[in-house]
Amino acid sequence: MASRGPTQRLRALLADRVLSAPDTWERHLIVADLVGAPSELVDVGGLPGQLARFLPDTRVLAVNVEEPADLIVPADALPFTDGAFAAATSLDVLEHVPPEERARFVREMLRVTRGRSVLCCPLGSPEHRAAEEEIQAWYSTVAGNGHEWLTDHLSKGLPTLEELRSIYAGHQGSVRFLFHGDFRNVNEQFQRLVLARHRHRPTDVAGYARFRLSYRPSTDLAGEPGRYSNRVFVVTDGA
Repeated sequence: MASRGPTQRLRALLADRVLSAPDTWERHLIVADLVGAPSELVDVGGLPGQLARFLPDTRVLAVNVEEPADLIVPADALPFTDGAFAAATSLDVLEHVPPEERARFVREMLRVTRGRSVLCCPLGSPEHRAAEEEIQAWYSTVAGNGHEWLTDHLSKGLPTLEELRSIYAGHQGSVRFLFHGDFRNVNEQFQRLVLARHRHRPTDVAGYARFRLSYRPSTDLAGEPGRYSNRVFVVTDGA
């Protein structure tokens, strides 16, 4: 795959450092590092070009049940043969899948990869749910209604560690659970972004710009969850 030119690199920098939230930037950096540099991978539920910016030497196929996507796929199965891809990823999708369908979602993701898979999602806990309820109430006072993905989180419930362990229990290869971030910090970042976008006050916009441009991503992972862990990364290898 040809290397990116100066214009492409500038666009990628703007997307990573200005147009995306820090939390989005961090999870893509982490997944790209964990998955390595496979020749090709399927990103289940991803957006076209988003993960590809972090994996310039990998052919990334972003599949989803609706646009935007590189390929539209059925909701109940992936239209690929077993082991069709060197790797598979899914970033912050599982929490939007109904709980009764999450095991099937993971099985399909594992089925179509012959190598490594990396799935990440917000980690469910009583503390995390309470924090999302609080931030949803705050958002409603600013925007006039609830935020779409927060509404979905609260409706379906964030995947818990116990749920994920049960889903991956039948995998014949290795399974690792890694943990990242502090949801209190993520909620603070979200509030900064919302104020800049919705109120358009110069102080809010300038403050967010200074924060975002100077922000340094944190990609440290822990082997055990903490009380305020924001996200879990599930890494599998083998059959």
